[in-house]
Amino acid sequence: MPSHKSQHFVPQFLLRRFSPDGSSIGLHNIASGRRIEGASLKHQACRDWFYGRDGHIESVLADFEGEASRVLLDIQESTRPSKRYSADHHTLATFLHIQAQRTAQAVAQANEMLNKIGKSVLRRRLTDPALLEALDQVEMTLTDPTDMTLRRAILDTPVILDLKFKLLHNVSGVPFVLGDHPVIKHNQLYEGAPVSLIGLANVGLQILLPIGPTLAIVFYDEAAYALGDRSSNVVRIAAAKDVRALNAMQWANALENVYFCPPADGVDWIAGDRLAQIRRDEHVALSERPVQDSSGRRGVMLSLQTRLPSQDLPMPLFRPRIKPPSLADELDPPLRNPEWAHGVHRLKDSLDRGDISFDAYWRLTTPPPFLRSALGGRG
Repeated sequence: MPSHKSQHFVPQFLLRRFSPDGSSIGLHNIASGRRIEGASLKHQACRDWFYGRDGHIESVLADFEGEASRVLLDIQESTRPSKRYSADHHTLATFLHIQAQRTAQAVAQANEMLNKIGKSVLRRRLTDPALLEALDQVEMTLTDPTDMTLRRAILDTPVILDLKFKLLHNVSGVPFVLGDHPVIKHNQLYEGAPVSLIGLANVGLQILLPIGPTLAIVFYDEAAYALGDRSSNVVRIAAAKDVRALNAMQWANALENVYFCPPADGVDWIAGDRLAQIRRDEHVALSERPVQDSSGRRGVMLSLQTRLPSQDLPMPLFRPRIKPPSLADELDPPLRNPEWAHGVHRLKDSLDRGDISFDAYWRLTTPPPFLRSALGGRG
């Protein structure tokens, strides 16, 4: 079947949750400052042939989005999150992680990584002065960036199944907005750290996604933070300042547009200008460190760090429960549960080698058996 030319990197079913009529949506363009209250929904957060022309990735995503849409509808209708370690929990975690990897912003970051590390390697190998001079004018891009990132996202999802998740219920009167890179990864525990600690297995990870003007899903490290009432999986937000702080993260991480459900009274439309100083073209930092192996040979270790603009913003609602573990080695940051993370990694390697099937991988990384074993019996 031929693929549709215009392909969405934020699914229409999620955008529709911010639509007053199912076909239009409010749009604020960050670059121009222009605000449109009746933009066509089907033309938002999309690119021509974003997933390629064969239709394979688009078809796979469409099937998965149908299941994710059902889970979000159940959450909306019941006003409570899915049961922890259930199939719906797995679907929701997978949806959040895939969505974080499938946007135009995510592809831009992947290309930035390729450019920086590729040019760093070439500068050490090229000897022709003319080629070295021309290197700065070269732009390296991945030929199938979404294919690579989506496969990695699907296989890495089990790493975040140990995170606690809750539903944020916004009753403040100021609605949530949705950026075109809507899944926010944050680490309040390490605010101001010299390196970014938003890796899937890092201590203190927080992941947030608005799913409508009054609802948002949040996954977080429950050993690191307290959130709301311990006896409830729903957190009521009554303070407008807290909603505006969460909206600011959508502004900071968006590539081009922030979406809202008209008329969106109470939304701070100056946020785009106020946050301009922390929005940056570069999201990836490359560091180089001299190393020496056991035989005495010297070399250089290259390390890439992704740091999103939202990391410079405060995260409301969460109360830290621990002091951040020491960053003794920036290349080996503290993990929430090393046994669980390494167990998933080993199984992924087995899958890549062909030692286990894809079905076996999912069976072994789907809670409760493997997860509860890795967590030492904690529910």
